[in-house]
Amino acid sequence: MKFTDEQLNGFIALYKSEFGEKLSKAEALRQATALVSLVKSVYRPMSRKDLKKYTQHLEKDIYSDKIVDETQ
Repeated sequence: MKFTDEQLNGFIALYKSEFGEKLSKAEALRQATALVSLVKSVYRPMSRKDLKKYTQHLEKDIYSDKIVDETQ
């Protein structure tokens, strides 16, 4: 997997802001590659059919921006 210097530097900055540690470029490349590989292996876009199946019990409250779960 290829990352640009800008992407790696962004990953390093994000990692430092979250965990307080500065990664080397080699370690950032290793961790970024592992993260992207993990996301690729578990992410699957939801079809419209599945979305409807899992959200049919929810109804938007027309008087607010809140979602109301009618099963409760």
